[in-house]
Amino acid sequence: MKRRQLVGCLVLLSIAAAGCGSATQDATRRTNTTTRSAVESRQAAGARTPKPRKGPKLQGKFRNLAAGDGDAPECKRDLSTLPAGFATSPAVWMSTIKGPSNLVFTRENALCLHGFTAERAVTVTVSDGRHSYTTTAQPTAGKLTFDRYEPPESLFNGARLRVYDIGSGVMQSETWDFVPQSAARESLAAAGHFTISATQGSTTASYKQSVAVPTNPERARLRGESKRRLVVDGFKQGDTIPIGLYRLAAGASDQATLVRQLGSVVMPRSRTAVFAVPQSAASSTYCVTVPLATQYNCPSF
Repeated sequence: MKRRQLVGCLVLLSIAAAGCGSATQDATRRTNTTTRSAVESRQAAGARTPKPRKGPKLQGKFRNLAAGDGDAPECKRDLSTLPAGFATSPAVWMSTIKGPSNLVFTRENALCLHGFTAERAVTVTVSDGRHSYTTTAQPTAGKLTFDRYEPPESLFNGARLRVYDIGSGVMQSETWDFVPQSAARESLAAAGHFTISATQGSTTASYKQSVAVPTNPERARLRGESKRRLVVDGFKQGDTIPIGLYRLAAGASDQATLVRQLGSVVMPRSRTAVFAVPQSAASSTYCVTVPLATQYNCPSF
């Protein structure tokens, strides 16, 4: 009798051990699978986001050459290059010094309206398919002068934008450097275009506006704002670009000498990055720049 009980106990223990072993193996397999999935997810994310690379180095010295201002956007001139309907119907578009189809991040641009009355405000909406930004174009008495700049985030910051009657049924804003805030900038870079629409009562118009990333390395002080910000653009995506503080030589000399590195930016998809210049660099005896083959108008803050 005792032997049968002993045998039975041994059988039960064997079954229990087998069951425990199976559960342990299943748990191990699940853990391994989860670990592999997590690793694969991290690897995939890493593949989508380029790792920062070392970019060019700051020059110890350079010649600070002078260059004058160029042309300005002209909405009336654009009507000759836009589709025929733009000159005979309500229309809205963005103008650049090279016309309506060459909008590039950081470059000078202006808002154009045709076929809208100068008696009432116009609601302007920009959409990249995922996000929309609405502002008000306010017809303003006076003459378009090109002697002031609107903020770089214009059309994306909700602020009113003044437009002026320039004749032939066209209204145009002052110009600004096209640098929307970072999130909007990267979204537009991915899409390659946006839809701009205008509404004034029952009068409406829309246009699919292409937008391109800059490809020639450059830097400039952002205009139309009180902040001290340097925009860096045109370098390859993923490159780390150093920002240098240079001392300008006194007198008529055009020499600039490196004082120290202020920081750096990593080029995103839009190839456009903004750097906040510290108060310590704000002086007419200094300028702030990045590595360039030729330096023109090194910006002071």
